[in-house]
Amino acid sequence: MLTPLLALIAPFIVWPIELILPYPHIIEELAKAVLVFTLLDLPDRLTKIKLTILIGVLFAFSESVLYLFNIQMVGIMRTYFVRLLVTIPLHVITTLIILLPALKNKKLIIVGVLFASLIHYLFNLYI
Repeated sequence: MLTPLLALIAPFIVWPIELILPYPHIIEELAKAVLVFTLLDLPDRLTKIKLTILIGVLFAFSESVLYLFNIQMVGIMRTYFVRLLVTIPLHVITTLIILLPALKNKKLIIVGVLFASLIHYLFNLYI
């Protein structure tokens, strides 16, 4: 199963897209939805949930590596660690939100993406 590895490199793939389309809440949630969609044919529900959590953690960690480059220019490492502590739960929660409706029906993944994108947007707006 290469999905966790893809979650680790996904932020590096979506980053240039976000430079052109400045809607990270949509781009990132769509990227995670693609990864979650690959899990839906697995037979065990618990395995799907565990892998989804892993996708969220790895995506957030990898995204934070990109953020680290910007922090080094500013010089405030404390900000990086605070960001890491809040973005990991954000990405885990939004990735689970993408999965949960899709467990009932694959087509409902769209509902999960919309709701996850809204949460991510509000996070970016207020945090």
